[in-house]
Amino acid sequence: MEIGTRNGWERASGTAAQADPAEPAELAEPMQPAEPVEPAPGSDRTGRGPERALLEPALAAVRETGAALLLRGDPGMGKTALLDWAEDRAARAGLRVLRMAGAEAESELPFAALHQVLWPLLDTGHALPDGRQGPLERALGLREGALPAVTEVADATLALLARAAADRPLVLLLDGLQWADPASAAVFRSVAERAAGLPLVVIGATRHEGTYATCPAGRAIDLEPLDDTRAARLLRELHPHLADWARRRVLRAAGGNPLALRELPAELERAAPDRLAVLADPESAELLGELPLGERLGRLYEDRLRALPQEARRVLLLAALGGPAAPTPPGTPSPWRAIEDSGLARLDPATGRVRFRHPLVRAGLVHIASSAQRRAAHRRLADTLPPHDPRRIAHLAAAAIGPDDGLAALLYAEAEAMGDRGAEAEAASVMARAAGLTADVERRAARLVAAAEMAARGGRLRFADRLLAEAATEAAPRTPEPAALYALVVAYVRLHRECDSVPAVERLPAILDAVAAAGEPAAPGDAARRAALVEPALFVLLLVAVHTGDERARAALDRHAADGSPLAALCHQAWADPPRTARDVPARLRAAAAELGDDAHPLADRLLLWTAMAVDTVGEHDALWDRLAHGGTYVTQAFIDLARAHDGFLHGRWDEALARARRAAAASAAHGYGFNEMMFLLHEAQVLAGRGDTAGLEAIGRTLTPWATEHRVRLVTGRLLGLKALCALGHGRVGEAWHHVRSLTPPGVLPPDVPWIQLTLLDFAQAAVESGHRDEARAHLSAVRAAGVAEVSPHHAFLVAAAEALAAPDDAAEERYTAAYAVPGAGDWPFELARLHLAHGACLRRRSRRREAAARLAAAHTVFERLRATPWAAQAARELAAAGGPGPEPERPGTPARGIRHPLSAQELRIAELAAQGLTNREIGARLRLSPRTVGAHLYKIFPKLGITTRGGMAQALREAGPGEPT
Repeated sequence: MEIGTRNGWERASGTAAQADPAEPAELAEPMQPAEPVEPAPGSDRTGRGPERALLEPALAAVRETGAALLLRGDPGMGKTALLDWAEDRAARAGLRVLRMAGAEAESELPFAALHQVLWPLLDTGHALPDGRQGPLERALGLREGALPAVTEVADATLALLARAAADRPLVLLLDGLQWADPASAAVFRSVAERAAGLPLVVIGATRHEGTYATCPAGRAIDLEPLDDTRAARLLRELHPHLADWARRRVLRAAGGNPLALRELPAELERAAPDRLAVLADPESAELLGELPLGERLGRLYEDRLRALPQEARRVLLLAALGGPAAPTPPGTPSPWRAIEDSGLARLDPATGRVRFRHPLVRAGLVHIASSAQRRAAHRRLADTLPPHDPRRIAHLAAAAIGPDDGLAALLYAEAEAMGDRGAEAEAASVMARAAGLTADVERRAARLVAAAEMAARGGRLRFADRLLAEAATEAAPRTPEPAALYALVVAYVRLHRECDSVPAVERLPAILDAVAAAGEPAAPGDAARRAALVEPALFVLLLVAVHTGDERARAALDRHAADGSPLAALCHQAWADPPRTARDVPARLRAAAAELGDDAHPLADRLLLWTAMAVDTVGEHDALWDRLAHGGTYVTQAFIDLARAHDGFLHGRWDEALARARRAAAASAAHGYGFNEMMFLLHEAQVLAGRGDTAGLEAIGRTLTPWATEHRVRLVTGRLLGLKALCALGHGRVGEAWHHVRSLTPPGVLPPDVPWIQLTLLDFAQAAVESGHRDEARAHLSAVRAAGVAEVSPHHAFLVAAAEALAAPDDAAEERYTAAYAVPGAGDWPFELARLHLAHGACLRRRSRRREAAARLAAAHTVFERLRATPWAAQAARELAAAGGPGPEPERPGTPARGIRHPLSAQELRIAELAAQGLTNREIGARLRLSPRTVGAHLYKIFPKLGITTRGGMAQALREAGPGEPT
């Protein structure tokens, strides 16, 4: 590609070039005063990376040669965003920017657009030769007299720009050229044609129609809709936590339009929940065309659509709502000439269907139509379809005004069928519309509850909450089955959204009691409905019992575990009192997973994996993961992330576990699942505790502890005590660690309401021994052994054996260490095995067996370094030096030696790690309970300490700084 010729607007292809990987992107949020100004490279929130790469050479070479380029595309295609990027790029390069924004209201005022561009330079106009200064001042209204010829103004403008550019290269950004007045447009064209001889870059932007749309071929960058890959990438960048059902709908409706990808998700959130797009023609670009646009998107094609004749708009509205091309009534002029001349749509003679220029054209037609026009179109389309066609049902529902029980029944059946196919999120909207058309108040409330249940299963928790509130306003269901479902959904929504377990423990036991009292179901359909109620109720109660230890939930589970499926009973056994009830669970779990068919309900898979989490065997069940991975809803993905994060921590995949926990916590917050958000913070805390990040652990604790205390979530408070002990042990604060484990459970006591008690066994043993309480450690481990904890799973067996080795006196420890290493699968738990190596090496060193000690300590140090468990690595290094070992391997050149102080403080290190993951100042502040301004101030100090100038270098700089002790 050539830049700098004298041919006016340069040729460039919007798809031929690749973005410069070194080029910084725009800021992800407004810059805080103390924040370094360089944005994070790599992110592209415009979706126009290739097009930016085409503009970049012209901006980079402006001091040597000028250039002119034209951006051309439909509304919303990113023209203004590219000009914004160019302005930021030019300003940071020290170039002067002059900018114009075309306005339709000024399109008939001579030289109005030119006045916008030249106004900042007018104070230098006196230096122009008088023959040029006069015409320019008359054109801009600064001197009385007749308007000069365009050629005179163009010459004067070029002279003025040349004088200004001699001091500082110029960039002219001309936005909305389709609205530029003809006189200004002619001047801009003349300047563009002669820009190559000056340190001047002219970048214009226009729609496909208008004066500049007819510029000679090869002189423009045509902004076409983003392809599927780029559109999906941009949507994920702009809305990373959008639900899958909404993501699919937005991608289809946006048609690659960047503005639509940015704004449609918010419009969906604000939209009425009963839109029936899910029942429309699968070939429609947007289901029923009824996607809510909002004012900004609605105006993109509004002017051109309103310019069409009324009959043309009527014909196109029918097509936009999913119908075929409507025939022209006899004796009526065909509207197709006007339609095709507008360029908004065309008739495909091969299929008889209307092909719209862009999906937003069809959505714009619906947007500008009145309610009466839309209903009339829906009725007409319904009349053309067979009686039981889902599209006919959808059109009738969209046309309905008042209650219609027959139509409501059809929608109810369709929603049930969609739910059976796994499309719960979409089915919820259809069921809600069925409720809206139902005349009977109680039946309407029951259908609202059914819709809420579907929405909850589909991950639309806020929608479910709204539907429950509407059902309660109508009349809470009183007949047994709807009332039971209402109680179940209320319990689920309150637990997951507000972390409130009260509805579960107050309502669900009574429901299970009533189901049990009713006896065996009379018909197969009754059995299925009973299972659909009992299984989720048991699962919700199990969540409450495990996390809160509530005795009412535990008692209900004990009474009714056998009323559910064998999988529910197995899950209850695993979590009821793991040290005492879970001994045969892993074997039974493997058998149950092998028998489960590929068409099993997702709840069955979740029950089995939740069971596996109780006994630390999640990684053994890949088939369950594979089936769940196809679920697609937030609920399924959150469950996968929860189990994977825990399994990753246990198996030493800490970077993966940390990233997954943080990403899932943000997704949970976005979806309104407050309970899940807190649980993911707990899984993040596990990794931070293992790495000895005291500040990070305390920051999470400041969020989790009040929440867990208020809602009586004992699993969280207990696990936090264990993690505080782990973190304290890493730093050698054994007294503090002993206080924490002693608060968790007295020696020799294994309380049933402290899940995952096995994860603190090593901490208990080490804290007790090193703080002078070896007898208490032995008493505790004796109770652990007697309870059969070692028989639960291989991980349990290893933890018990390792704790017994740590608690044994030096002269009797060797046998215990040997037994711990011999436990099958000991190598599957790298962090705990490394701790065992560290303790064993220290024991051997004290007994002067230095060579054996050095081997154990070196193995421990290697694992701790890989996990970035900094304080543990420092302990291993000190012991290794005391044993006379060779010490850790030297670092590669240019990186700090091990054992030195980290250049950052603990708080700075925490902020830097979050920034390296791509979090914004606002997100970091929310995580650490700091203001964005404070985060920016810390980053201002962090950058020079790490020797970097951009966020993009943060991750590499942290790796090179090593895991030394924070200053």
